[in-house]
This record gives sequence, C-alpha cells and structure tokens, in this order.
Amino acid sequence: METPYETRLAQANRLLKEHSRGSVLHERGLEMLGALAETSDGTQARWNLAAYFLQVSSRRDAHRAAKYWLERSAADGNPAAVDRLADLHLSGLATDEGRAVADAYSLKRALADQGAQRAAWEAAYLLGTDELPSEGGADVSGFARAIALGFPPAYYSLGMRFAEGDGVAQDAAFGHALLRRAADAGYLGAADTARSLGALHASHAFLSASDVWHARLKQNLEQARPLLAALAAGAPSAERGVQPAVRALEEHFVSLGHPSLHIDCSRRAAIVSGDVRVRHSGDRDWRKRSESPVIATCENFATAEECTHLVNKVAAALQPAAAYRRGNSANEDAELRSFSGRGHPISPLHTDAVTRILERRVARMTGWSMHRLEPCSIVCYQAGEEYRPHVDYFSEEQIEANARLRHDYGGQRAATFLLYLKAPASGGETRYPHAGVDIAGSAGMAVLHYNVTRDGRPDHASLHAGLPVVDGEKWLWRSTLRQHSLYHSTLPDDGTSSA
Repeated sequence: METPYETRLAQANRLLKEHSRGSVLHERGLEMLGALAETSDGTQARWNLAAYFLQVSSRRDAHRAAKYWLERSAADGNPAAVDRLADLHLSGLATDEGRAVADAYSLKRALADQGAQRAAWEAAYLLGTDELPSEGGADVSGFARAIALGFPPAYYSLGMRFAEGDGVAQDAAFGHALLRRAADAGYLGAADTARSLGALHASHAFLSASDVWHARLKQNLEQARPLLAALAAGAPSAERGVQPAVRALEEHFVSLGHPSLHIDCSRRAAIVSGDVRVRHSGDRDWRKRSESPVIATCENFATAEECTHLVNKVAAALQPAAAYRRGNSANEDAELRSFSGRGHPISPLHTDAVTRILERRVARMTGWSMHRLEPCSIVCYQAGEEYRPHVDYFSEEQIEANARLRHDYGGQRAATFLLYLKAPASGGETRYPHAGVDIAGSAGMAVLHYNVTRDGRPDHASLHAGLPVVDGEKWLWRSTLRQHSLYHSTLPDDGTSSA
C-alpha cells in the first residue's frame, strides 16, 4: 500500500510529465516535488529534482539547481547522484574551470573505491587524457583495477596499452589475450583489434603465450565471481575509502601472476609503469579543405579507444530517426526524410567522461564555449544507407519556434562538428557539392564545416550529404556549434569562432 509520501511523489511526477514547462500544472508539480524533497524521507524526491534540472538546461539557473540537488542526493548516499555531479563538473557547469576535470576525477575515483565498475574505468581514462595526464602509469593501474571489478571495456583498454607499450612495458601476447577477453564479453571492436595484432605477431610462441594468458584471465574472472556477487549485493559503505571487497578483488586479480602486476604500498592493485607513452591521438591540427563553405578536417582528433567506447555505448540503443524526433522542428523533419540510417541522442543523464572530454576538446580546438555546444548524438549507416543532401542551419522561423516551443535559446547552428568513430570499407563519403569536396573519413577524424557566412547569414553552400555506404559501417559522433549559450542568459555568452 502506498504511503502518503509515495502518493504525492507519484502525483508530482505525473504533473511534470503530462504538462508542458511553464504551465500552471507543471510548475505545481515542481513545487510539490520541492516540498517533498525537504522532508526527512525525501530521498527519491531529491534525486528526481536533480534529474529534472539536468534535463531542462535552459531554465533559469537550472545548472545551479542541478548541482544543489545532486549534492543533496549524493549526501543521501546515491551513487547515481555522485556520477552525475562528476559529469556536471566535466561540463564546466559546477566548478571553476581550472578544477573541473580534477574534481570530476575525485568523484569518479570515490565511486570506484566503492566498487563501481564504470566509474573505475572512467577514472583511469581521465588520468590518461591531455587534461589530466597521469604520472607513473596511474591510468594503466586504474584499468587493472577496473578489470578486477569485472568490467569488460577495461580488458580492451589495458590490452591496447600492453600491445603498444603505452605506459607499461610492452607485452603484445598479454595484450592480445586481454583483447580476446574483451571480445569474449561482446565488446565491439575488440575482436578486430585482436585479429590485427595477431596477424602482426603471427608466430607460434606469440599465439601460445596469448592462449596461456587468455585461459588464466578467464579462470581468474570465474574464480572472482563469488566476490563480485558479494560486492554487488552489499550496501554501499558509509565510510570513505576503499571497500574491503574491492581490495580483495584487486588482490585476486594480481594473483593472475603477470610480472607487471603487484600490490602497491597503499594495498591497491598496480602495474609497473613503462618509460614510453604512446600518444594515440598524434598532433591535432585543422587542415582547411574549402573556403566556401569553410570546411576543415583533423586526422587524429580522437583515439581508437574513445571511438570504440562510443560505438559500444550506443550500439544496442540505435533507432530510426522517427523514434528520437522530438517534434516542432523542420530540421528533424528533414532528417526523417533524408536519413535512412539509425541514431541515438545522448541525454544529460547518460553522458560520460568520454563524451565530456570530447566536448571539451571541440571547444578548445574551435575557440567555442562548451556552453554553446549542442548535445551530441551518434549515427550509424550500414550498407546502402545514406543521408541525402541537406543543410544544418536553422531558418529564422525555426529559431523562433525553438525558443517558443522548446525553450531553446541557442540561436543559429553556426557550424557542424562530425567525428568518425568507424569508417566503412568503401562508400559513405561526406560530400559538399558546392565546394567540390568529398571527404572519406577514417576512425578518429573530425570534420568541421560552417553553416553560416562570416557575417552570420545562412550559407547555402553548406549543403552536404552522406553518400550511400557500399561496404561496412559508418559511425559518426555529431554536434553543432550554436550562436548563443544553451543555458539561458545566466552564463556569459563567451567564445568566439575560428576556423
């Protein structure tokens, strides 16, 4: 039987869901939720308010309200609130920009110490980025700890590093075995990478060593399952620090016996670091491909690890355009007519360290403010699928409708950013007919084109198309650079364009 609190909570949620923002009933639901959140048993209401304000970015002071309720919910012991608070830091909306990545890392690390698999991987990933580079192979050790927690993507990340000698002494056979374990778990891209590595080191000794480590890794995980089950069943510890079950799992993983693995002085799993760091991304520079419209490419914008992560993040959630169309948009109507592939928008409740770091990289390399980047989405084209010729800029009527009907005050889409996550074997070029430019992308390549002229008028020459894929798949991560902040007028509208 529902308690009075549960009845009022359900009523508040229903009013928010069924009535549009700004309506009397919607605002009444928000007031009810706020009142419930201030009660002693208001745990769920506090989380609901945090999630609400994360998703209504243009509401005045929404980011401040989101931070407030996330902190309240985190104090209730809600791991999801800690995770979203870390994400808010990475977005630049929760703290001083100079501390954003470090603060996010601290929160992810705290979750990892409690046994959160994904947070352990993300903490390690953050340590390996240009924004928070690690010393002494701390990122590599972080991936080992994520493996101890049974997280399949960590096998891929650590496998890549052992295969290349990136921050650790190279052991291609062990790296190959780790990649095979990621593939065993269904991690897309791991099997192809393992095959390529196997072809590069096609000796009997290499394959035999890989087989031995593969069997040991498999057995190690099977033996860890009771510990993992106990960790999952246990309540989160109220104490700060590392859960005893996490230490036990790390000690068990170290028992695998690889010479690089050890327990360090803080009683944590660690890997002996190597002297060489492989910079997967290489140099990141724009190469201008056209003046009208302005088109530029960057060959090494993202790493193979980042691209593979994003493909895996949304692969099971891809839908036709009709399924994610929000309505009231001529541009989305055009996508419905012109795009025959599938896609998935990434909501503020599902962004992660990789999406945020890429957004930060876009902002840094374009001179644009992060607050003027449209939420990202991922699209996939299979053989025969295409995106027929279209433009991305908004009409004046659409800009007005965005503000009136969607509370979207970002104005014009000044530029479009595309990142190739996976390139097809043939076909699928991005064609700009007015510029006479066809771009055949490669994984990690970014494409930036401006939708407006230098004086801000829609540029009809920005017409472009995704040609039909002939063989393989084409995956793109996409965003647009907007004229104004997407977070209402409470944030400075800084950021200038550059090409």
